[in-house]
Amino acid sequence: MSFNKWKNKKTRTSDTTDSLVSKGFLKESPTLPLVYTCNVPNLNLPIWYKNNEQQVQDDLDKYGAVLFRGFNIHSQEDFQSFVSHSIKKTAQYVEGATPRTNLTKGIYTATEFPPDQEIALHNELSYVTTPPNKIVFCCLTAPQHGGQTQIVDIRKVLNRIDGEIVREFEKRGGWLLRRNYGNGFGPSVQKAFGMTDIEEIKAYGAAVDLKVTEISDGIVVTEQVRKAVHQHPQSGERVWFNHISFWHPSTLCPQVKEKMLEDLALSEFPFSTCFGDGSVIDDDTIEVIRRAYSDEEVKFDWRESDVLLLDNWNVAHGRKPFTGERLVLVAMG
Repeated sequence: MSFNKWKNKKTRTSDTTDSLVSKGFLKESPTLPLVYTCNVPNLNLPIWYKNNEQQVQDDLDKYGAVLFRGFNIHSQEDFQSFVSHSIKKTAQYVEGATPRTNLTKGIYTATEFPPDQEIALHNELSYVTTPPNKIVFCCLTAPQHGGQTQIVDIRKVLNRIDGEIVREFEKRGGWLLRRNYGNGFGPSVQKAFGMTDIEEIKAYGAAVDLKVTEISDGIVVTEQVRKAVHQHPQSGERVWFNHISFWHPSTLCPQVKEKMLEDLALSEFPFSTCFGDGSVIDDDTIEVIRRAYSDEEVKFDWRESDVLLLDNWNVAHGRKPFTGERLVLVAMG
């Protein structure tokens, strides 16, 4: 099969950037992400990106997700080079909730979560005062089956959520995230904040509108109230940008929730969400929100050397269950 026939089978092409790289969409994911496909061997992605940065940024602004496929990205060092060109200042994973390994210079492993579990759609660190604008993933080892990083345009999610629900969050002051540290579930407060001194953590909290309460040695509760709907910092578009459904107790798989309830009250769960005024968000409301995400999500199979660049304010991401080895790296900033 000729290259052009193979390309047309795999990618629905919208236009061509140059003789080296074509641009289009995947057959299995025809609306997101926009794909830049390398047509020649060993093309250096960092250099190509540097020469075409404005075009890529324009597409990122429009679509929210850009996939680079077939470029010469084969190692952590290759990915680090791309990150240094595409993210001006990498961010640390402060207030993190999921296990990941900090490799070097703002490069982390993707969440190290049991492979048989799905990671629900979310915008990275939506609950902090300065979330990362960009997220970039790199697949170094593709799983045998599954393991897709599903993505969704949260502008479309907002349009799918009943207006009464949106107005209820606005009327009740947004949403509140409560996290409990030190009860044997989830990370320690020191791990989550990357700080060992509780007074340092309290000072950090005071600076970022985060209430930190020390119950006893190692037992800490944090609370923060955030908007459910934000304006995109560049475009000004309204976006459904939060972790409301992601951390609602109803999202837990039944076996995990049952195990937690053996030892904890709901208020003692490692995480929970409610309305900004502290009132309960009922399960039916969460189900409406969850369906809005699932109805809009798209996914594609990772290939080794794939690099996925996301506008964190426009596109949420997650992870499907998988079998086999899977190594995906991530940077944010």
